[in-house]
Amino acid sequence: MNVIPQPAEGAARLRTLTVLIACALPIQVMGRATITVMVVGAMLCFLSLPEKSRYWRRVAQQARGPLGLMLAVTFILWLPNVFLSIDPQRSLTTAIRPFIYVGVATLFWAVLVEHRWLHNLSLRALLLASLVATTIATIAETGVPELYWFLHFRGWLSVPLGTSLKSYSALAVFMVPVFIWAGFRLRGSWAWLAALNVVGSLAFVWQTYNRAAIAGFVAMAVLAAIWTALSKNSRPVKALLLIGVIALLAGVLIWLNTTRSRPGFQGEWLFPLWLVDFQRQTIWKFALELVERNFWFGLGINTINFAPGADAIIPNTVGNLKMIPSHPHNWLLEVAAETGIFGVLSLVSVVAMSLLRYFRGFLQTGEGAYFVTACVATGYWFSGLFNFSFWSSWWQMSFVLVCAICLAHTSNSAPSTESKTHL
Repeated sequence: MNVIPQPAEGAARLRTLTVLIACALPIQVMGRATITVMVVGAMLCFLSLPEKSRYWRRVAQQARGPLGLMLAVTFILWLPNVFLSIDPQRSLTTAIRPFIYVGVATLFWAVLVEHRWLHNLSLRALLLASLVATTIATIAETGVPELYWFLHFRGWLSVPLGTSLKSYSALAVFMVPVFIWAGFRLRGSWAWLAALNVVGSLAFVWQTYNRAAIAGFVAMAVLAAIWTALSKNSRPVKALLLIGVIALLAGVLIWLNTTRSRPGFQGEWLFPLWLVDFQRQTIWKFALELVERNFWFGLGINTINFAPGADAIIPNTVGNLKMIPSHPHNWLLEVAAETGIFGVLSLVSVVAMSLLRYFRGFLQTGEGAYFVTACVATGYWFSGLFNFSFWSSWWQMSFVLVCAICLAHTSNSAPSTESKTHL
C-alpha cells in the first residue's frame, strides 16, 4: 500500500480545514447559519497556510477556463436588473454572493487537489458527522423535539418542529450518492458506516414528507440508472435497471396519488393537484406573469416578493398564503422573473456546461467522482424546481462545497499547470 506523504509544515491546519469543510453540511442540523461558522473557520485555516500562491494559481486557472468565463458572462448579464430593481443594493449584494461562494469552494478544491492525503479524511469526516446529524434529526423528528430546540440554544422546549428540519432533509437526500461513493472508496467498516448514512438519510426524508427532496432523489436515481445502462453492461443488467427505474417512478407516483389531499377546486391546472399542490401552481402562474412583464432584464434579483400583486392572498389557503410568500419555489421561474431572459439563459448554460463536463470527464477517465457530482447536481437543480429560493446562501454554499469535495478526487495526479474547469 502506497503511503502519501504529508507536508511537515501546516499539516494540522490542513486537517482542520478539511474536517471543517466536510462537516459544513451535517452541522446544519443545528441551523442553517452554522455553515457560515464552518466556512469562516476553514478560511482562517487557509489564510494561515504557507505557500498559498499555488492554491490561488489553481483558482485563476479555473477562472480562465470555459465555465469560468461563462460565469463571468452570467454576472455581466445579471447587472442590468440591478438598475431596474426596487432595491438595487439588495439585488447587487445577492447577485455577487453566488460567485463568491463558487470562488471559495474552488479555493478549497485547490487545497484538496494539492494534498492527496486529505481525500480519505474528508470522506471519513463527512460520514461520521452525517451519521451523528441524521441520528439527532431522526430522534428530534420522531418524538423528542426538545433535542432540536436545545441544540438551537432555545432551551428544552416541547414545541412541535413543523417544517423546521425540512432544509436538513433537502441536504441529506443529495448527499446519498456521496455516501455510496465514499463507501466504495473507503471499504471495510467505513462502507458499513456509509450504508447506515444512506438508509438513515432516505428514512429521514421519508419521515419529513419532503416531496421536493424525494423528487430530487428520483431524478438522481433515473440519471444513475440511464448512465449505467448506457455503459458497457450486459443486457440483463440493463433490463434490471430499466425495471428498477420504472418501479421507482411508479411507486412515487402511486404514493403521491394516495397520500396527497385533493381540495376539489374547479379550473384548469397545468399538473394534477395530487402531483403538484394548487398553492405552488398558483404561485408559479403568477411568477410566469412576472416573467412576461419583465421579459428582457427582470425586475431585480431577490425582489420578486416585492412585485406589485405579490402580497395578494391566495384564496382557500391556510394561514393566508401570499401570491409570492418570499420566493416562487422554483429556481427557474425565480431567476427568469428577476434577471430576465438573458440572465436565466446564461445560468442554464452554466448548469448545462457543468453537467456536460461531468459526463465527459466520466466517459474519458472512468472516475466515479464525476458520476457522483453529476448525480448531486441533478438532485440539487431538480429539487430546486419545487423548494427553496435559489438565492439562499446556505443552499448555494452547501451545493458548491459538496462539488468541491467530490471533484477534488478527480485530479489526484493533475499537475499544478493543468487548466481544467470543474466547478
